Amino acid sequence: MPPPQADPPPRHPAVCLAIFYGGYFLVAGVLFPFWPLLLEGRGMSAGQIGLLLALALWLRAAAGPLVAWQADRTGDSKRPLIACAAVALAVMPAFYWAAGFWPLLLASFVFFFAYSSVGPLAETIALRSVSAEQGYGRVRLWGSVSFTAAAIAGGFLLDAWGGLPAASIVTLMVITLAVLLATSFALPRARAVQAARGLAPLKTLLASKPFLLFIIATAMIHAGHGVYYGFSAIHWTAEGYSHLTVGLLWGEGVVAEILLFAFGAPLVRRLGPVGLIAASAGLGALRWAVLALTTELWIVAAAQLLHAASFGAMHLGAMLFITRAVPDAYANSAQGLLGGLTYGAGLGAGLLLAGWLYGIFGADAYWSNAALSALALPLTLWLALAWRGGIIKPRGPE
Repeated sequence: MPPPQADPPPRHPAVCLAIFYGGYFLVAGVLFPFWPLLLEGRGMSAGQIGLLLALALWLRAAAGPLVAWQADRTGDSKRPLIACAAVALAVMPAFYWAAGFWPLLLASFVFFFAYSSVGPLAETIALRSVSAEQGYGRVRLWGSVSFTAAAIAGGFLLDAWGGLPAASIVTLMVITLAVLLATSFALPRARAVQAARGLAPLKTLLASKPFLLFIIATAMIHAGHGVYYGFSAIHWTAEGYSHLTVGLLWGEGVVAEILLFAFGAPLVRRLGPVGLIAASAGLGALRWAVLALTTELWIVAAAQLLHAASFGAMHLGAMLFITRAVPDAYANSAQGLLGGLTYGAGLGAGLLLAGWLYGIFGADAYWSNAALSALALPLTLWLALAWRGGIIKPRGPE
C-alpha cells in the first residue's frame, strides 16, 4: 500500500489546536469534578461509584489502542476523532433516563468507549504539528484554561439550579460535548509521512522494555489520583464545601498546571521526560498525604497547587517520551496505549481501589494514593537505566 499523501500544513496549526483543546477540556471540566455526584444522585454507593468509574475507564484500555492502531494504519487521526466525538455526544442524553447500576453501566460503556478515544488521537495531531519541548505546552494550556472555566462555572450553576443535580450535570455535558464536536473540525489533519502496517506498532511497543516501564510508572502515578477524581467532590461537599468551592479548588489545581504549560519549557528541557515523571511521582505522594491529613480549606488549596506536578509534569514527560522514543508511524498506537493503559486501566484500577477504601476509611484512602505515587519513583530510575534516549526500533518486517 502506498503511503498516504501528506496534507499541506495549516497556516496556523497552534491556533487550530488551541481551539480544539478549549472544546475538549470543557467536557473534562464538568466530567471529572461532578460526574461522581451524578452517580451518587442516582443512588449509587461509594463502592458502586468506584466500580462504574473503573469499568468505564478500563474500556479506554481497549478502545484507545484499537482506534489509535486503526489511525496508524491509515495515517489519519482526524476522521476517527470526529466520529468518536459525534458518538459521545449522541449517547449522552441517555443519562437523563439511565437509573440503576446496569443501565448506567451500559450507557457508560458506549460513552467512555467513544470519548476516551478522542484524547490520544488529538495528542498525536498536536505533536505532529508543534514542538513537544516548547510549542505543545503553550497550546495544551488552553485546554487547562477551558477546564478551569468549566469546573468553576459548573459549580456555580449546580449551586444555582439546586434541586436536579443529576439532570443538570447531564445538560452541562450535552452542551460541552456539542462544543467539542464543533471544535474537532478545526484540527489540522497532520497525517503521518508513512502509514504503519498490520500489528507492527503494537508488537514493537509492547515488546520494548523502556516503553513498558514508562507505561507502568505513569499508570501508577495516575492511579494515585483515584480518590481525588472519584471522591473529592463527594468528600468536600460532605464537609460543607459548596459546589462552587469544589469547582474553584479543581480549577485552582488546573491553573497551576496552566502555569507549568505556559512557562515550563526551560524546566521541560532541563529535566527531560524521565525527570518530569519522577518529579510527578514524588510531589504527587506529598499531595495525597496532605489531603489525607486535613480538610482545612487553606491547606487543601495549597496542596491543589501540586496538581502541576502530579498530573501536569507527568503529562508533559509522557508527551516528550513518546516524541523522543517512538517512531512517528507508531505515534497513534503509542498515544492509544498511554491513554488506554495509563489514563484508562491505571486510573480505573485506582478508582476501584478508591471506591472500596473510601467506603471504609473515608479520606484516609488518600494514603493508598500516596503509596502508589511513591512506588512509581524506583520505576522511573529503572526507566532511566533501560532507555538511553534513542528511538525504539521496529522488530522484524511490518
